[in-house]
Parts: sequence; structure tokens; C-alpha cells
Amino acid sequence: MLFNIFLIFAKLSMFCFGGGYVMIPIILEELEKNGWATAAEVIDVVAIAGMSPGPIVANAAVGFGYKIAGVPGVLAALLGITIPCGIIVIVVAKFFLKFYENDKIQSALYGIRAVITGIIFFAAVKLALENGIIGASENLFIKNGYNIFVSSNQLFELKSIIIIVLSFLALLKTKIHPIFIICIAGGVGLFLF
Repeated sequence: MLFNIFLIFAKLSMFCFGGGYVMIPIILEELEKNGWATAAEVIDVVAIAGMSPGPIVANAAVGFGYKIAGVPGVLAALLGITIPCGIIVIVVAKFFLKFYENDKIQSALYGIRAVITGIIFFAAVKLALENGIIGASENLFIKNGYNIFVSSNQLFELKSIIIIVLSFLALLKTKIHPIFIICIAGGVGLFLF
């Protein structure tokens, strides 16, 4: 099991360009496939990792590693994150200045930047579907029933959508740190749900 944890986080380290949130769809798929975590648990660990000091990927590795296999799982996950990443950074640093001005490299980087946005959007929609924020009405139970139907069977949970929109606007229009927005949303959730 520890070697599998190492491999999963090594894969994350090698293929998650664009920051920690890009890892969400990959980690969700891997942990669900192995039966190690649900979508709700992934959101919880990522939220805590985002509020903790340090890189979100390393913090999430600690959280998931501990959940899966305790302290040995933490070590396996952290080694999986750091070893491939360290090797990649050393190799890239060696050639970076030589190739950075190359038009082909710049074009590839623009393509990578664009796909990162799509990956993060996909992760957000997938997590919203799996956690009942958006879903098919016949498969979804939302306890207080404040639902917006957009077709005969598709709905949005209104209170969650309001929190999403207000959080997005706060991040877009203010300099409030995401940690404070997460804490405020948690407090609001205590009263709304």
C-alpha cells in the first residue's frame, strides 16, 4: 500500500502543472479508484490543506497519506511529491535560460496555461456534482429544499451557489486572503445548513 501511495503522489508531482488545485481531479480519481477517499473527504482535505501554511500539494499529501496509512502514509506521500518534483526542477533549471526565449517553448507554455484553467474548472464542476451542489433531482437529497431547477431534472442548491458566487466575487474584487474566505464560509455554513 505504501508503494501505491508513493506512486500516486509521484504521478501528481510529475503531471500537475499550474498549482495545487490542478491536482484535485487526479487525486479524486486515484483515491476513489482505490477506495481510499470519497469526494467529500477530498474536498475536506483540500480545504484544510489550502488553509494551512505551505504548498497545498504537500499539505494535501500529508492529509491523504495520514488518512490512508497513518505516519508511514505521510512519509510515502511526501516522498512521492518531493522526489520527482525535485528531479524535474533540477533538469528544468539546467536548461531553462537556454530555452525559455524559444518561440516553441513559449507556445507550449501558453497551451499549458490555458489547459490549467480547464482542468481546475472540471475539478470544480465534478466536485459540485459529487457533493450535491449540482445534480439530478431524483438522485439528490438536499435537506432544506432551496433548489433551483434549470430543467426537468437538473438542479442547483441555492445556498451553496450563493456561497460560491460570493466567494468568487470576494477573491476577484478584494485582497481578502482565501483562508479568511474559507473560514467565513464555514461559519456561514454553520447557520445555513
